[in-house]
Amino acid sequence: MSVGALIILAWYLAGSRAHPSTVSALLSRGYTVIPQPQTVQLKGREFALGPGWRLDLARGVSQDEIAVEDLKEGLASRFHLALATGAGRGHESGVIRMSISPGSVKIGDATDRNRASLEKQAYRLDLGLEAINLAANAAPGLFYGVETLLQLIKSQGGSLWLPEGEIVDWPDLELREIYWDDAHHLERLDVLKDAIRRAAFFKINGFAIKLEGHFQYQSAPALVEPYALSPAELQELTDYALRRHVELVPYLDGPSHIAFILKHPEYKALREYPQSNYELCTTNPDSYKLLFGMYEDLLAGNKGGKYFHLSTDEPYYVGLADNPQCHEAPRARELGSVGKLLAEFITKTANFLHDRGRTVIFWGEFPLRPDDIASLPQHLVNGEVYGPEFDPVFKTRGIRQMVYISTQGEERLFPDYYLLPPTERLHPRAASPGRV
Repeated sequence: MSVGALIILAWYLAGSRAHPSTVSALLSRGYTVIPQPQTVQLKGREFALGPGWRLDLARGVSQDEIAVEDLKEGLASRFHLALATGAGRGHESGVIRMSISPGSVKIGDATDRNRASLEKQAYRLDLGLEAINLAANAAPGLFYGVETLLQLIKSQGGSLWLPEGEIVDWPDLELREIYWDDAHHLERLDVLKDAIRRAAFFKINGFAIKLEGHFQYQSAPALVEPYALSPAELQELTDYALRRHVELVPYLDGPSHIAFILKHPEYKALREYPQSNYELCTTNPDSYKLLFGMYEDLLAGNKGGKYFHLSTDEPYYVGLADNPQCHEAPRARELGSVGKLLAEFITKTANFLHDRGRTVIFWGEFPLRPDDIASLPQHLVNGEVYGPEFDPVFKTRGIRQMVYISTQGEERLFPDYYLLPPTERLHPRAASPGRV
């Protein structure tokens, strides 16, 4: 059985054999919404959505609202359905009414303490036999209500069905981000836009993109790979995301994981160890000159953005080097630890970005120790929780943390270690010459 089949089987078992108390009200009726809404109250009946339905844009909603555009496009592309617009003429089957009014949707309990942001993303969806009323406090909530409605529609028996009832929904967390790694390949701009659109469909509102040399750095032209995104293309992608209430977040490594920089002869002098292109020297002023220029380049193509990923991932060797081109060890001893030297690097780079209006997300990990955290600026956001020894110290310092969930990536859950040649498999096929 394939992995895909196993996943489908698990989904089937969860939906058909699980105890009723573990099945959501929507799923028990054959409806699915991801993520599951906060509150759902269903009545007993269902109703059909069809060509006779009309769209009514009420208070606070204009034709150019992305929620309106997405509703029309989603109904057309998924269900071949077009809604009538304008005033009713007495012959319509029903109406979808959309409105925005601050304070119209109240939210309940949530993990995130920034309730003002959560309220902007809240919506209420009243599903009636002759009217669907979608209300929101602000534009993001209206958009998320549309995505819920589009997911909710069930095609069955040649008709489109919805349940009668009410959904009130708000996020548990202000920022819900995914990571897109384009370090070693690069999708076309239209493919990246499609990925953002799909992410927004599931109410993801952060899209961190790692480009490495696939961006045209004006300050470091030696790094630029063929077909790299131009600043104008990155801005186009940023604007596309922002219109869908998604933050496109630039992601740049440093001081480690930057072989894409330090492999070039122009930057060999910035290496922590002359023979290694893994990590740069954090006590070399030219290291900051390079990074600050790259930050400026990325920000120039990401106008309107709020966040920046300062990826301080796995800086294992910070503070250990003492050679003719890097004298980190003496500075680490002067500060008191290698972790405090890393904190000094984070402070310099994060403050540069913070001064330019960005909320900086970093990785608060080894070689940082709990007693090094006080050396970090309070405006930082730690992109991960790091365990009971560290997390309370970050909280005391005022540094917020995110929950980070690792993904499987390109590795299979059940790898094929012993592959038969194509000609000897259960379903034989001609051997291919392979690929370069």
